[in-house]
Amino acid sequence: MVKPFSPTSSAIAWDRDGASVTPPQPWGCKGAFTTIRVEGASPTPLFLHAHLARLEESACLLEIKAIVSQVQIRKHIETFLHSTQFPTPFLVRVCLHEDCLALYARPANPTDPELSARILRHLRPVPEAKSTFDKELYGRLGELDIGKEDFLIVHPTDDRVLESATSNLLFAQDNYLVVPEEDILPGIVLSQLLLSKNTFEIERRSPTLDELVDFNEIILCGSGREVVSLATIPEVRWQRSSQKNLLKLQKTFETVKVGE
Repeated sequence: MVKPFSPTSSAIAWDRDGASVTPPQPWGCKGAFTTIRVEGASPTPLFLHAHLARLEESACLLEIKAIVSQVQIRKHIETFLHSTQFPTPFLVRVCLHEDCLALYARPANPTDPELSARILRHLRPVPEAKSTFDKELYGRLGELDIGKEDFLIVHPTDDRVLESATSNLLFAQDNYLVVPEEDILPGIVLSQLLLSKNTFEIERRSPTLDELVDFNEIILCGSGREVVSLATIPEVRWQRSSQKNLLKLQKTFETVKVGE
């Protein structure tokens, strides 16, 4: 069952004419979305330009005609940030539906250092787009204690490990990284990490479940979690045995954020 929006969340929506409407429950409705992290004493959305570009691209891939421009979305986000009572950091989900623009805010709760993953065999209908219609995936997030758990998304026919429900994945052993490239959403945090100068040897592919024993770190990166690592995947008896690359990538990302 999908968790309803609670007193620890807030939401607002506008129709194509700019009139306020009731924010819809997004999962299962046709729409594109992106989730933005907001930080700072004066609440500032990180990588806003990249998020709005990705929202527009997702809408195009999903054949959703935008009812507002990027400039209008920026203005709505700015207004929303001033009205939101959450202390930073918090997250804003921007949903572009066929008949409305909706914004939802919630606290950016920290990820438990002992984060575990549950296997979910699933292939998103349009992997390169963030779609609110994918209720089979996003509608199941309510099953998780999201600070302590995530779904590890595995291709339903060939056992390739693609991404998590919240983040992109990097599989690490020494200075060698394997980074999925096909059948995934190319995330904004991941793109920032890959653009930064580093000493890693990188291979772009998705390992299979059987190959996970070859890696001593599985690192997640995304707007909500930022850069964290899995501690365990009980179903395949995988356990983390290092955090060396996690610490390197966390340091890199903090540098990237300072330059944002």
